[in-house]
Amino acid sequence: MDSVDIEIVKILEQNGRISHEEIAKILHMSRPAIHKRIENLEKRGIITGYQALIDWRKVRPCIRCLLFIKINGGYFAQIANEIATMDIPGIVIEECHRLVGNWCILIKTRISTPEDTTKILDRVWQFEGILETSTTFIIDTIL
Repeated sequence: MDSVDIEIVKILEQNGRISHEEIAKILHMSRPAIHKRIENLEKRGIITGYQALIDWRKVRPCIRCLLFIKINGGYFAQIANEIATMDIPGIVIEECHRLVGNWCILIKTRISTPEDTTKILDRVWQFEGILETSTTFIIDTIL
């Protein structure tokens, strides 16, 4: 990747819907040259897809919550996938991460009310091998 490719990736990261024409104007290049570079970045697997960024403050559920879970190591493989795919009405599980350190799993959720955390915790504590949980609310995102 050269400096132009890096600039293209940065632009697309900020706005995945920007046209090749607009990128060409920003970088003072031809539209066909930008098209070719983007096509090459996609073929090389550098650009793997495009996504919509949502302003969740305008959509329900809108409260972001992080749930840290500590699991007895012998039970990890058995329940990690079940925790990641929990289906709880009114709660959106956005991400589930396996961690190294004090916690085993981090679940990022969207809930409608702080009380909804009890629905998640009640379900999590049903799994055998759960040692500890900790819940944190996200109040702002900087980046």
